[in-house]
This record gives sequence, structure tokens and C-alpha cells, in this order.
Amino acid sequence: MRMLFLSALLWTATTALAQTAPPTVDDAWFCGVVISDCHINQGSGHDGTSAEDMRTIMQRIIGMGKDGTKKVSFKAAPNLVPTTSIIFCLGDIDRDKGDDASSGTHNNFLNCTAKVAKAAGVPFIFIAGNHDLSPDYWTGRNPDKGATLSGANADEKTVKAITDNNAYWSQTGVFDEDIHYFNSHPSPLTFHPSPFTFKFKGVRFYCAHTYWFQKPYKKPTLFSSATYYAPDGVIAALSTFVESHAAEASVWMQHFPWLAGSDCDRWWLDQNDVGLYIPATDASVYGSSTSGIAYNDATTANTLKKDPLAAIMMKAAGKVDGQVQHFSGHYHRFADRTYTSTTAPDHRVHDYTVAAPGNPHQTDNAFVVLFKRGEGVKEVVRATF
Repeated sequence: MRMLFLSALLWTATTALAQTAPPTVDDAWFCGVVISDCHINQGSGHDGTSAEDMRTIMQRIIGMGKDGTKKVSFKAAPNLVPTTSIIFCLGDIDRDKGDDASSGTHNNFLNCTAKVAKAAGVPFIFIAGNHDLSPDYWTGRNPDKGATLSGANADEKTVKAITDNNAYWSQTGVFDEDIHYFNSHPSPLTFHPSPFTFKFKGVRFYCAHTYWFQKPYKKPTLFSSATYYAPDGVIAALSTFVESHAAEASVWMQHFPWLAGSDCDRWWLDQNDVGLYIPATDASVYGSSTSGIAYNDATTANTLKKDPLAAIMMKAAGKVDGQVQHFSGHYHRFADRTYTSTTAPDHRVHDYTVAAPGNPHQTDNAFVVLFKRGEGVKEVVRATF
């Protein structure tokens, strides 16, 4: 009788505890994995990854922690066995403009990443880098200035691959709301890379492509070149959106780093490797149509582009120690640096740059990021998959 009484008492206490216990650590935390610069089948010159190796990497990312083994440990949540809730790829996904280096068709990349993620039910979001969309100039040694007719068509296919992937995940209901695109521009028939934002598990993600200030353009014809426009409309739309969602914890990403890499500032200036760039036809407060900017003039780049963008980003919640949390690629190496605005020293962007998975000189190939629901980034660690 005494044993029955004790068993009943234990059952009652356990039931009451289960009803009143706070959410488990899995309810409060979630993990994302960030990769970049896969350069599928592009070869060692670009630290390229084979489709087969990339598929293996994706499967390992998706399988993280499922067997109860800790891949990484977080100081903020020491008891958590990290599993992957979402995966990000930050551009330069394939060979230049696609599988055959011209078509904009990214089947090799999609088959070994997005398709694998869909089969596993793990959201996968990717953006475009400078090898996926037309930069203003490819190189000083290449007479192809900006977008050509075939290049513009490839750009459209690249963006369609991204928006189709986004639509798939939106339709599954994994996001807190539908994806929103920043496409505001007064000129009709204008191509724009379509940066976007979405909310996942109470955290707002802002995703540019090559960079937030990439200029939209009117497609070239057989008889005319592409016409470039200042990005001010898109940036204004971004600023307005951030103001109306300022209370939401935000995480930011684009392909180009804020500081890492010897070519960083010339890309922010829309310049190629010999300082050439294509100005916009209309005036811009962000310097995209400013002529006479000195090659690799970091101060000008910071003033005209980085500082205004930092000011927009600072409006949103989710900062860590007063710093905006940002992720980038392009450099093919890891970097962890903070940009401080030249006009407002309290405006700081902490940029985590992830290495290319095919870079033989980097031991790790991804960031594993610990997020807290409604609060944003809590910890970032490097890992190998």
C-alpha cells in the first residue's frame, strides 16, 4: 500500500511539473549553418567544390546532432545538442553565371544543395554573388562592360532560381510570414537583383545579393547597351521597411564583406581590378553615379555606401554589444571584423566572413550560429562538415 501511495505521489508531482515547467532549451534556441562560395565544379583556381563533395557537405550539415552527438558547443547554451534549423549560402554558387559559365542555369548547384535540403525538410536560403550576377565590370582585361544581352538573360535566370527556391520554402509554411522583396524603382522593365527579407522563428533576416547597393539596369538590346540606375529607390524602401520593423531582432547578410579582403573597397565602389566602373544615369546620394572616385579610395567608399547602410541597419533590434550582426562570403577565408562608421562611431557592424568549402588552406568550412527566438544571434562558431 505504501509503495502504491508513493508511486501515485510521484506521478502527481511529475505531472504537475510537466504542466508548469518552462519551455525546453530547444524551444528557446535554434541553429543555422552558413556557407558560401561553393563554385560548384569551377576548379581549384576558385577553390571550387565538386557537386559530389557539396552533396556530402549538405548531408552532414542536415544530419548535425541527430545522433545526439555535439558537433559544436555553445557557452550560451551548454546543454544544447545543436541541430540544423536553417542553412544559408552566401553567393558564388556555381561557375560564372551557371553550369556552363554563361547560361544562368544552376542545376549542378541546386541538385546538390537545395534539392537535398528539400528532401530533408530543412529550409535552405541562398543569395547571388559576383560570379552569379553581372557586376558592373568583370575585369579590366575583359572588354565586356557590364551586362550584355546574354548576361542579362543569365541574371534573370539566376534571380528566378533564388525566388523559386524562396517560394518553395514560403509555401511549406516554415517562415513566420511571406518573403518580402525590395524592388522599388521608377523605371519600367528594369532588372534588379531583388534583395529580400523574411522572419524565421522570431528573427528577421535581411538578405542582399552581391551587395545592397548593386545598381538595377534596363536590359540591353541588339542595338543598345544596358542602362544603369542608382539604387536609391531600393535603399529607401529598405530604410522604410526597417523603420516599421525596428523592434524585430535582425540578422543581415550579403556576398561582399565589410572589411575582409584586399579587394573589398573597390567592390564597394563598383570598381573592377583596374578601377573602371559604370556610373548610373541618374544621381545618387550613395555615390553610385559619382565620377572621379579614386581607385580603392576606402574613405570615399565608407562615406558614400557603408556609413548610410550601417545607419539603416542600426535602426533594428538584435544587436550584440551594440553591434549589428552580419554575415558575408567572397573572401574564401574566415574573418571576424567590426566596421565602425566614419560619420557615427556608435554605428558598428560585426561581420562574420565564412570561408569557401573548397579552400584547401582552411580547416573549417562553415559557421554554426546559435540564435535565440526573438533575440537574434547569440554565438558564432566555426565547424567542419
